Amino acid sequence: MENLKMSVEKKLKGKFKPKQSGTAKEFVMYLIGNGYSFSYKENEKTGDITIDMSFEYDALFDDAKKAFDSMEEKNNPQMSIFEEEN
Repeated sequence: MENLKMSVEKKLKGKFKPKQSGTAKEFVMYLIGNGYSFSYKENEKTGDITIDMSFEYDALFDDAKKAFDSMEEKNNPQMSIFEEEN
């Protein structure tokens, strides 16, 4: 009987669209520092930024999303106003 080998690949795609000023640069620096490959696109008309990536593991996606969300929260001017009031 012939040995059959099965190969399975899973790729997760991440599309990050920073809303807060400063997040794009911080996130790109994070990605470079952690050895991620990504594409960076800026819409000429709107200035909107999209960072596309592929991930081999759920944990890598989760780590990148956690870092992105943290940066978005930190760069949100509404959050800093709220923190100053408390």
